[in-house]
Amino acid sequence: MFRIALVATFLSACALTDPEDTSEDGAAIESANAWYTLASTSGLGPATLVVANGYKVHCPDGQFSTTCHVTALTVPATCGFECTDGLLGLQGDSLVRGTFSGTTFVIAEGFDTFSRAAGQYSSYRITGAPSCAQAPCPTGLVAQKLNIKTQPTAVQSVDFSHAIDPNYVLDPTRGDDQIASPSGLLVTGHVVSHVFRAERVFRLETSHPACDVQLVARAHAYGGGDDGEELRQFRTEHEAEWFVPPVDTQNHWLVRTGESPTSVTFTSGTNDLWAVQFAVAKSDCAITTLAEH
Repeated sequence: MFRIALVATFLSACALTDPEDTSEDGAAIESANAWYTLASTSGLGPATLVVANGYKVHCPDGQFSTTCHVTALTVPATCGFECTDGLLGLQGDSLVRGTFSGTTFVIAEGFDTFSRAAGQYSSYRITGAPSCAQAPCPTGLVAQKLNIKTQPTAVQSVDFSHAIDPNYVLDPTRGDDQIASPSGLLVTGHVVSHVFRAERVFRLETSHPACDVQLVARAHAYGGGDDGEELRQFRTEHEAEWFVPPVDTQNHWLVRTGESPTSVTFTSGTNDLWAVQFAVAKSDCAITTLAEH
């Protein structure tokens, strides 16, 4: 196995290739719990897996290759429609982590993209602190290139403004929520001046957490409201309170303010005033009001 240092690369906005890939192509990695792109499949039948980021593994047929063929796929028992329609339907590009059991590939985690639009950069997992008191948020971010056990690259923030998926362009806090989750944020992209510029964002399809605290918090904070205006989520309370909404509208906002092993706390408000501080339990989505204005 090659011992390779992962070096943060600072690229211009017009760069067309990812220099990190050229030095590491063909490196040998362990097949157990490696990440693969699901190139083709017929439901849970025969499938073709391509090792993420161009590395090589020992496939079930004994070949040492970037591409492995399996006779079947196994998904977690808790994965239903998300697996059959999203992950295995290949409507977007599917990224899976798992192990070989004979000629079957056992999927532990599965993600897919908004579309099959081609990307040009390597795949990473980004993790960090879920919230902070002031911008930039989140903090302590590191980007780990998939399939290689090297020192992760520290970054100051994640820029979703160039992402192929419009959901993250319009609402980057969706990505922040994934960064804070146990699975982290799976994304392709590159580093520009200490900022990770996201290209393709992978959405978790399996296995889902017991409670999606972000969705529950959004519904609790506003739930559409009588005036028909939408809820906006911000990274800090300062940003929320100073945001100027369009004329004749109000700014209904939500901020993720903290996290413990059992719950996530939020503050919601309108315009320049906070209204409610509450917590959402990770186990059962139970909501506890902490303070009211």
